[in-house]
Amino acid sequence: MDLKHRQAPKLSMLRILGFIFSLSLLSSCGDTAVFDQTESFGETGWLQSKKIEIPFEIKDTLVSYALDVSIRQSNDYAFYNLYFVPQIIDSNGKLLKKALAEAILYDAKSGKAKGAGLGDMYSHSYVIFPALHFPKPGKYTLRLEQYMRTDTLSGVVSVGAALHPNSTDHGKN
Repeated sequence: MDLKHRQAPKLSMLRILGFIFSLSLLSSCGDTAVFDQTESFGETGWLQSKKIEIPFEIKDTLVSYALDVSIRQSNDYAFYNLYFVPQIIDSNGKLLKKALAEAILYDAKSGKAKGAGLGDMYSHSYVIFPALHFPKPGKYTLRLEQYMRTDTLSGVVSVGAALHPNSTDHGKN
């Protein structure tokens, strides 16, 4: 019996170590985002002169990438939508991709906020470019500009973006 009592703590310790190792393996296989960054504006809001610029590096040009933009706003935001312009710029300053994007933050008829919310804060996420292809490896910049007719967008608390590889088409052009 004495031998069984000595082996039991060793077995349970091995199980615990195995469990911890499995968790660390799973967490390391998680998100493979090229970047995931958010700019907070605080109480000021998003100024029209404030361009969000996120530098990033592309290593794999055989895969396409999806660009997601997230917006967090409060009930202080005065409009039902938000226009913004995402731009992808290469290291030489050449514009590779540009779009006019519209985020619908409230239902136009009912005025009910869209997105996930808690209290008077709401979060929204939009896929802007679902299949971006980069011509060569290197450094790039994402630039986001608000494109509303108001200089300051009070109620826009933060804007962020994430670039994720599309794993389903690896190796395709």
